[in-house]
Amino acid sequence: MKIEALMGKMGASTGDKQENRGQEVGGASIIRARQGECISKNVMNYLTWNDLIASHFFRPEMAGRAVHLYVTEDLINELGRRDGVDKQDFIEAVKGGPPWVTGHKQGICQKALQSMENWRQHAWEYPPYIGFLALFVLAAGIEGDFSPNAYYPQLRTLIGEEPRAGQYPGFDRMRELWDDLEQWTNEDKSGDLGTFKIYIAGKRIHIGLPLAQTLLTEKERHALPAIFAEADLDPTAPPSERALADALIKQGRKHLRKRTLQLLEETRESDELRQALLERIVDDLRAWDGTAELLSGDRSKVHGFLRLCCKLDPIAERATVTLRCTTKREFPEEGLSLVLEGHSDCFSCDEAGMGWSSPIKSESNGKPLDASQSQFDWLQGFRMQDSERQWCFKLPPCPLRIFVEGSSQGLPGIVEVRQLPKGVYFYLAAHEKCCELIEQWGASGCQGFNKLPIGNGLPKGWHFFKAEAAYSDELVKDKYPVLAFPSAVRLDLQGGIRLDRGNRFFKFAPPKLVLQGGDEAVRLWANETLLEYSQVEGIYELPTDAPSGKKLVIQARKGEDVLRNCTLSLVEYFSWSKCSQPQQADKFGCRQQNADRDSDGAAGAWVRGFNPPAFNFNTFLPAQGKQRIFFVGKEPGQVAVWPEEPLPVNWLPVWAICQGRRRQALFCGTSLMESEPMPSMCENRKKLRKWKEILWHERKRTSPPTGDRRQRELWQRFQKEAERVKG
Repeated sequence: MKIEALMGKMGASTGDKQENRGQEVGGASIIRARQGECISKNVMNYLTWNDLIASHFFRPEMAGRAVHLYVTEDLINELGRRDGVDKQDFIEAVKGGPPWVTGHKQGICQKALQSMENWRQHAWEYPPYIGFLALFVLAAGIEGDFSPNAYYPQLRTLIGEEPRAGQYPGFDRMRELWDDLEQWTNEDKSGDLGTFKIYIAGKRIHIGLPLAQTLLTEKERHALPAIFAEADLDPTAPPSERALADALIKQGRKHLRKRTLQLLEETRESDELRQALLERIVDDLRAWDGTAELLSGDRSKVHGFLRLCCKLDPIAERATVTLRCTTKREFPEEGLSLVLEGHSDCFSCDEAGMGWSSPIKSESNGKPLDASQSQFDWLQGFRMQDSERQWCFKLPPCPLRIFVEGSSQGLPGIVEVRQLPKGVYFYLAAHEKCCELIEQWGASGCQGFNKLPIGNGLPKGWHFFKAEAAYSDELVKDKYPVLAFPSAVRLDLQGGIRLDRGNRFFKFAPPKLVLQGGDEAVRLWANETLLEYSQVEGIYELPTDAPSGKKLVIQARKGEDVLRNCTLSLVEYFSWSKCSQPQQADKFGCRQQNADRDSDGAAGAWVRGFNPPAFNFNTFLPAQGKQRIFFVGKEPGQVAVWPEEPLPVNWLPVWAICQGRRRQALFCGTSLMESEPMPSMCENRKKLRKWKEILWHERKRTSPPTGDRRQRELWQRFQKEAERVKG
């Protein structure tokens, strides 16, 4: 039997590969090398290797998370150990390629391209070219007597060829495989097995693709969240590359490889591998949701950050400074109850949107706290905690606080940022110990730099400055890394509503494009359309006529050079059948195992095979027997006594109050925002008096809502409105 025939038989059906592994690849496979002679050895065919590697990296546990194809000799040996095969068997399998590849004398790259042709027409579980990409990454990690910038000699050595320099034939087309992998993970699979983003280490695009996969080991990536937490790095506002590198070096010495630390310690900002490494780490930081178990052994916590927000009154020469929380996580529905170390007062805040909280306020007087008070040390920093929910928010220590207009964040006044913006208006709060250098820098490296005469509202020893723009960081970047410009171009997607975990967005809510770093010669393009920044420099919007259902390639270019790129698509119409299968529950709320799309059940707000009855406001109330319930609306006179009166149809109840010796107010409105009391005229005097009687005259008989502080505050506003009602 010829090798091709056996390989064809082994690769004929990937659907049965797991069940038939014992017959096809497990243990010893016999290859008849020539008539009458058999050689027995442990081998595994290419497709099995391909799927083993693919399933290691792309799996449901990685849904929505970035995947990097970091392939090492240890990983290959570990994956093949069960079948008694190792790295050498993997290399031989890749050199042979999948069974449909023709031409034995073709090079690795030609076979890789053949493996990709029309592969989606077959029922492959994974793209059949991942094995080739794994080989290219494996070659990038080879150690030996090679030039520091060599790659092709390493690749040739790995596959048993003469280790000579010069591009490997066809290697310039391997970008097509990486592009297809990005499309498969982000669009075909909607990020359900992980997301893949193309990184290029250095300016040599072709070899920079596999090299970029080796910048961080899996162990290092797993340690990053804890390093981020201990280094006080904010995922919503990454620092400059210089500040980021300093923080990682300080907190990551025991957890990062020597090679990684050496790259971070490199002082030449032109070092291409260093820039690629920092870009990778910034992306991981931006994706971090704040959850981390500190390296010191503390229990897992959600780490967020405190940001100063300020309103300036130049006429009164006063600053009003408040604090807000920022986090990548969703805020608890009932808000946060915070305590400050060494302080007896309690504080609270609610979600305001876009990752921001409302201004933190004192529980004792209900007013926003004054962040300029002595207990809030801007220089040394401080932290506030919600111990019950294991949330921790920090204001990192720093003698400088940078502010920009809050309009870009949807907030009033000016808000604190962690990195100096280039070429735009900004404000700076500086401690007196660094004012001398700051004023020198303002005079030489900024435009329109002035000290503001703010006499009230700042902590003792702090001063406020403003500038029209900063155009140089040379004088301050070494001493104060927070004032260092980005040394690399960054391209990020901000906001928008995603259809899934990939980069597909609803057309009615596209993301904004944020470009940082570079100079005025850097331009942003969407396919071949030049984009102009919106009201804020560095923030771009997609054209209103951007096509739906078509891949948009966003590129930051400087002349003909592409510095950064990303892809996305806008979706106007979509079929639910193409979306990932949601977890479904039956009518009793029990999880359905192996439910198909035609079975009855519920998934979130989507219900199939069941027509729910009209909502009954009494179904959730602790009413017993014929107990009366008062339903109260947001306008005076909106009251119904059930069961004596029918449920309201012309207005929506906000409160349901069970009549009894001790009443309990229960919120039953559609949302807090739409349930505010609304003054209005009511011609029915009886209903008007009843509305006031329930909310005001009998207020001491009624217990306010429990649990959610926002509901209690809403109840109080209803009582105040009822007090004003004349009736």
